[in-house]
Amino acid sequence: MTNTPAGWPTDLVSSFDPEFSGQVTRWLLERLPGEFRDTEIRNDPIALSWVLRERLKSDLELMRRLYATARVNSGSTRPSELLEALSEIGAQLLRTEREANSVASAIEALDHGKINTSDLD
Repeated sequence: MTNTPAGWPTDLVSSFDPEFSGQVTRWLLERLPGEFRDTEIRNDPIALSWVLRERLKSDLELMRRLYATARVNSGSTRPSELLEALSEIGAQLLRTEREANSVASAIEALDHGKINTSDLD
């Protein structure tokens, strides 16, 4: 059995598993806004992977900016709790970014023609 790389999502089979190609697109769509399920790229894991990674990059930049300015600019009467919440959300975004990068590497390593998305139609 092949070990999964560090940062691999716990809710996705290994890229060496025969089920990977059927599950990866669904995994990506679950992490993107629902509107992507109705687009022409819904069956394109390469495009979905790119969109997800760009979105995560943007979300992390926003979270860092919010954290840096929260105490002064938020007007919150509970700034410590706000900072804690932002920190937790930022940590989750970082975990998802690591997972998305691992998945993207696996997709790129596969023969793109073998990624099966027919079960999503």
